[in-house]
Amino acid sequence: MRTPSRTGRSDGSANMTPMIDVVFLLIIFFLVSSHLARQESRIPLDLPVADASVDQPPPSDVFTINVLPDGAWQVSGTEVDRAMLDRLLQSHHGEHGPDAAVRIRTDRSVAYGQVEPLLRAASGAGLWNASFAVYQETR
Repeated sequence: MRTPSRTGRSDGSANMTPMIDVVFLLIIFFLVSSHLARQESRIPLDLPVADASVDQPPPSDVFTINVLPDGAWQVSGTEVDRAMLDRLLQSHHGEHGPDAAVRIRTDRSVAYGQVEPLLRAASGAGLWNASFAVYQETR
C-alpha cells in the first residue's frame, strides 16, 4: 500500500461554494427587508392635512406606525397591540439609540385619543423624535 507523500505540492485553492451561498442569502435578505420598508409607506391612508410641512427624506432608522381608520395599529403590515408595540419600540431604541425617529401615519378620521398612546409608548421607550405624516394643504 502506498502512502501519500506530503512533500512538495499543496493545492492552494479554497472551495468558494459556501461563501457564494452566504452572499446570495444576504442579498435575498436585504431585498426582502427593503421591500417591506418601502411597503410601509404605501398603506393607503387618508392622511391629515397641514398648513405647512417639513420636506425631509425619512432617515433610514425610522420606525413607522400606521393607524388605520378603525383605530388598529400596524407595524410592518402586521397589526400590533400595546404590549407588542412597547417591545418593538424598546428594540428600536436599543438598535438605533434615543435619536431614532418614530413616524406616525394616521387616517384623518382617527381621534387623537387613539394616537396619544403611541406618543406615550415612544416616550416610555426613550424615543423623543416623533413626527406625523401629513399632506400639505395647497393654496
